[in-house]
Amino acid sequence: MNLTSARMLILGGETLAGAALEAEVLRRGLQVSTLSAAETADWADVAAIESAITTVRPDMAFVVAGESGGIALNRAHPARLLESNLRVVLNVIGTAARLRVPRLLYLGSSCCYPRDAAQPLEVSSLMTGPFEPTNAAYSVAKLAGLLECEAVRQEHGLAYFAAIPSTLYGPEDHFDPEHAHVASALLVRMHEAKVQNTPSISVWGTGTPRRDFLFSRDLADACLFLAEKYENAAPIHVGPDADLSIQEVAEAIQAVVGYEGALEFDPSKPDGAPLKRLDASPLREMGWTPSVSFADGLKETYAAFLSR
Repeated sequence: MNLTSARMLILGGETLAGAALEAEVLRRGLQVSTLSAAETADWADVAAIESAITTVRPDMAFVVAGESGGIALNRAHPARLLESNLRVVLNVIGTAARLRVPRLLYLGSSCCYPRDAAQPLEVSSLMTGPFEPTNAAYSVAKLAGLLECEAVRQEHGLAYFAAIPSTLYGPEDHFDPEHAHVASALLVRMHEAKVQNTPSISVWGTGTPRRDFLFSRDLADACLFLAEKYENAAPIHVGPDADLSIQEVAEAIQAVVGYEGALEFDPSKPDGAPLKRLDASPLREMGWTPSVSFADGLKETYAAFLSR
């Protein structure tokens, strides 16, 4: 697909991924419209979704919607997360298919993989075992999105596919403690501890779990790359092909923020999956790699936080 003349619609413009994608599309001078959860009663208002799609008549839709958050949010509100993300699958992807939007990218989640899947994660491991218990409800809904894309492609012949990113962070984050994932959450807490001269902060878990991290602008670039070039039905990973321990992440954030207190890891709190790293070699073989290092991305993210 040639995006130069394409009409694009971002569904979920309020999310970290959606805001980064909109900024990148506008930077390139391309045509884009957005729709948010607030405009659709958290994707329950099918008429509003239909109206937006009918008005824009997109050649390419990016579905980056749905509530998400860290372990604490998943433990406190599993039903809310399940329902929010299932509405996206049924009401957004389903409506797009019914209105014959020809091409659609759905942003999945690495939480879709079984807790004990072989690492690095490969698409062939989907649905081969039980989810990580701390976010199983959310995972079910995100997996439904992957299957919906494949089902729409099979039944309706539309070019729908899913991209699964590494753990996201970036300057477009709302830095909301309830919804923040590990990097943004730690950044906010360390900044507050620095301002208040707090001698130490507690970090959930042992610090040993390993994750791969993707800067939001790199994700946006990858989404546009895939919109132009990807033609397969199978989900595709977007990531750096490298991982960091949570302790390494915390120490990197500590250095960027300039927090001089102690980091105290709390093993009584859940770790989540011990390791999650996506095999991003298929995308790399297509010619795409991320361009922003974790250290540089953290600096840009912290600068954006300070400017709020």
